[in-house]
Amino acid sequence: MAAKNKREKQVPQPEPSILDSLIGGGIALLAVATPLVASEGSPERGAELWLAVGWCLLLVLWGVRAIAQPKLEIRWSWIESCLAAFLAWLALSTWMVAGEGNLRAAFNGFWDYAHLLVAYFLIRQWIVTDRQRHALLTSMIGLAVLVSAYSLYQYQEIIPANRAAYYENPEKILAENGIETTEGNPVRTLFEARLNSTEPTGTFTLTNSLAAFLVPWFLLSVGWLKNAYAAPIDWKRVGGLTLAIVLVGLCLVLTKSRTSWLTALFGLGLIAFYGSAIGKRVSWVIPAATLGAFLVLFMLAFVTGVLDVEVLSEAPTSVLYRLQYWQGAAEIIAHHPIFGCGLANFQGYYPEYMLPMASETVADPHNLVFEVWASAGTPALLLLVAAMVFWARQIGFTSPADEAELAGNSKDVGQELSDRPIWFGALLAPFVAPFLQMIMQEVMLDFTPLMIGIVPALIVVGVLAQTTITRDLRLWLVIAVAAMVINLMAAGGISYPSVGGSLFLLAAVALPSQKVVVWEDLKPKAAGLLIGLAGLIVVSYWGIQPVANRQKQIALAMDAARRGDWLRMEQHAQLATSADPWSKDGPAMLANVYFQGWMNNPDAPVEPRQMLLEKFQNALDEQFNRAGHSFPLHFSAGDWFLDMYRQSGNPEFLLEALDHYRATVRLYPNRAIHHAQLAWALHLADMPQESAAEAEEALRLDELNPHAERRLEILKIHDMPIGKGDAQEVPPPEAELSAKQVVEKLRTITN
Repeated sequence: MAAKNKREKQVPQPEPSILDSLIGGGIALLAVATPLVASEGSPERGAELWLAVGWCLLLVLWGVRAIAQPKLEIRWSWIESCLAAFLAWLALSTWMVAGEGNLRAAFNGFWDYAHLLVAYFLIRQWIVTDRQRHALLTSMIGLAVLVSAYSLYQYQEIIPANRAAYYENPEKILAENGIETTEGNPVRTLFEARLNSTEPTGTFTLTNSLAAFLVPWFLLSVGWLKNAYAAPIDWKRVGGLTLAIVLVGLCLVLTKSRTSWLTALFGLGLIAFYGSAIGKRVSWVIPAATLGAFLVLFMLAFVTGVLDVEVLSEAPTSVLYRLQYWQGAAEIIAHHPIFGCGLANFQGYYPEYMLPMASETVADPHNLVFEVWASAGTPALLLLVAAMVFWARQIGFTSPADEAELAGNSKDVGQELSDRPIWFGALLAPFVAPFLQMIMQEVMLDFTPLMIGIVPALIVVGVLAQTTITRDLRLWLVIAVAAMVINLMAAGGISYPSVGGSLFLLAAVALPSQKVVVWEDLKPKAAGLLIGLAGLIVVSYWGIQPVANRQKQIALAMDAARRGDWLRMEQHAQLATSADPWSKDGPAMLANVYFQGWMNNPDAPVEPRQMLLEKFQNALDEQFNRAGHSFPLHFSAGDWFLDMYRQSGNPEFLLEALDHYRATVRLYPNRAIHHAQLAWALHLADMPQESAAEAEEALRLDELNPHAERRLEILKIHDMPIGKGDAQEVPPPEAELSAKQVVEKLRTITN
């Protein structure tokens, strides 16, 4: 084996040009850096837009190289056609959310998908030789080792340290997080339960995202380890892969992600079967088609109402939660079947259809199919499923010649491309990631993951880099893809670049590398350059620039608020509103400024107060124009108008409060406190029958709610009589009364 390695090292490689080095190195750098820097936070922040810029820039470089060639030979099939149509439909559905949904979140969410598909295309075109595949896949396994090592350190050191810091001064930490410090408070109990959680998150925000990322690279490592035991045994490779499997496997165990455990076991079962002599004679197409058909029927049963949570109420709690999410998603699909509710807008629409016993207003339905279907509509799902079917067909019915090509026997595919830029880009990524993360997420430089994980990662990569692994490669890649798809069907995360990126990378590398389409004319050859330039302009001009300017102005406004400089706060809030014409954040802050100004100056002359009131109304109108389908915004506006009514006695403010509370109930009908607050406002407006009906509904929903932090007995009705008031005015609820006690009284008042 040593002699074989020596001979392999002596095989000459062409010296890559600067352009080739930039493309190959850039692909590896972005692929490896993404899980180190990408968050699963609100898409409205636009952190991942910088990744879109990077991939569009690489597409521009690829386009320049394409134009310079006499003829352009690209790898394009029905798979790529379906994905291109899928992306086009996502763009169309994104613009359809304007006026009702959150356009800024939808735009940023679109680019999360767009840059993943650009990455798939570039990997498909560029990673075509055995050495290139091996370099990229080995680098990703090294990344999984780095992340796992840091996660183990997090479990052993960081989490216990955070817990100890909290218990040294819990009241201070609770106050900093805006949590009531009373002992036994359900919100405090929930906060402490999360603090006491031992699950690491690594470089991710969510534990489930970390686990989903690790599963395919764990399975690929196991597949390669099986190859390493083939005679003669490569003990160095066995040692390196064993280290990778132990670290990644232990991290998977610590995540306590049952979905990832099951998919990992599923993948191990496939490796054991199809890696055997018996399995190699059995086609995987039939079981894959059977499983796919079962999943499709299961989803359709939810959408059509044949299955619901009540039917499956005996399921375990974690499964039951997902069934609740899926039933809410099915309702969204039924009401928005063509364009969906908008990318990254699921959380705004889901409360309208969520069940009373559902746990939280989740950002996605934790299911690949429901996420795409509910967010972008039926055509988007059909196009994505078609791409997956064509991918499976091409993998399952690959000719022997193509199999030989993937095994390294083809001499005419991509031989001019070197793997050296890939190794360099992958090695550079962990060192660049902290700086990129600082720019993207506006955090301090943190080299801890690099310092903790770089040594084991380099050991694994150094061992695996010595020999190009080609045996059974497609089999291991297909198993990794299958396991990840099943994971995404139960846990979601396809729109997270840090998770979905691995799926598209594996899918692109697994496909045969024969060139299908040949272009000689300049116009088609220039398509990559033009699309890349257009992407750079769009994502920079309508994405990064307005988002960055908005965040800067909001930060300045908050700083002015801390100093009590309301005039400066107003100026910066206005600049934030104009800087990003799609975001609700600027108008929301501006409305708060005018509300506070109006409330804090009750004795000011009539004309200035009237001007403040008009500005407040205009800011509110702009806020709802940009994100009208948001129950928190309506609920806050209702509270504001109720306060204004209490201070002024003007009944018009009470009517405005009623309108916003009704909108809140419409957008989140199964939340008890919303009906309770509406019942109280109706009581103030002298509508006893309507108030009693809402109070009755609030109590009914409260009985169905199993979550202590949302029970009416620990919540309060909002009402603050600030002004002098009228002798005939209804007094606010007594301070010691809970929301439940208030609505129990209201339901008895009918005249």
